[in-house]
Amino acid sequence: MRTKQPASPFTTLVEKITQIGIDRHRDTLLANARRNAAHAKKSVKHLPPLSDAKRRSAIVLSAGPSIRRARTIERVRDSGYEGTIIAADGAYAACLRAGLIPDFVVTLDPHNPRMVRWFGDPDYEAHIRDDDYFERQDLDVEARNNAIKRNQDDMALIDRHAKSTRAIVASSAPETVVARLLQAGFESYWWNPLVDDPTKPGSLTKEIYDALPLPCLTTGGTVGTAAWAFAVQILNPTHLAVAGMDLGYYPDTGMNMTQTYYELLAMAGGDEEKVKDYFTWLDFPLTGVTFMTDPTYFWYRKNFLHLAKRSPIRTLNCTEGGTLFGENIDCVNLDDFLAKAKAGDRG
Repeated sequence: MRTKQPASPFTTLVEKITQIGIDRHRDTLLANARRNAAHAKKSVKHLPPLSDAKRRSAIVLSAGPSIRRARTIERVRDSGYEGTIIAADGAYAACLRAGLIPDFVVTLDPHNPRMVRWFGDPDYEAHIRDDDYFERQDLDVEARNNAIKRNQDDMALIDRHAKSTRAIVASSAPETVVARLLQAGFESYWWNPLVDDPTKPGSLTKEIYDALPLPCLTTGGTVGTAAWAFAVQILNPTHLAVAGMDLGYYPDTGMNMTQTYYELLAMAGGDEEKVKDYFTWLDFPLTGVTFMTDPTYFWYRKNFLHLAKRSPIRTLNCTEGGTLFGENIDCVNLDDFLAKAKAGDRG
């Protein structure tokens, strides 16, 4: 008889994340939805129709480390791509800095006040005083060393271009983000995050919907997946690509530079050697490069794979690295996707 092996710390934590997230954010999600009822005048169902070129092809730009390393935004800009560009909030300002104006920007995270940073934070210095969350992960050394000026420049840039991009805003958005979107002049379209099964007793999604009746979109727990779901469920393009969707870290990234390092260190009892038990490694199929991922990103990956498998649209992953590969997902070179999109536009 084979003895059942105990689950690893990594596997055990991955299995708990769904409930941890619901327990941690339940009150905030409900409070934000109730507060945002005063602002949610239009839902994603009220979006105007897209042009033929925009309907044919769409790309979701997430904020993974590859977006900078692979010069993803610049390559999309230089290609003359005419399809729909959907930016996760963390990639939005980077797009503007590169001269690429997204058609849509999606925001989801309820964290207040961290998330307002993606739209330029009027109170940035106060908000970063005791929080190194972004500094630990910002691989752009120049930006890290000039963070205050970068924030000021981003605010001015976003104010100048906000009216050219439609904001796709979750009812979970915190008040700092909503205030900033209003201040900048975005045209906003709202939706509810589908966080659990609304048909089951005690459903948080049902409570959110009762507080603010908006269309519910799946999120997979992260804004990049939410942006992909928005494309699939609302825009329904013929061809859909994602880029910057790393869901992991390059092999030269130190564990102490990862998103949840402090939390994982605490779970490991402060033992830096035992922290390694909370990471795993996957080989990216196009290149064979090994990428590191933690329980949170692995959970995001698991959710995306579950959704992609059931999607009516095949996903083209143009990240060129990371951990996202599986059924109904084709890993392809970004330039190949852009060239085929351009040829399709001519046809």
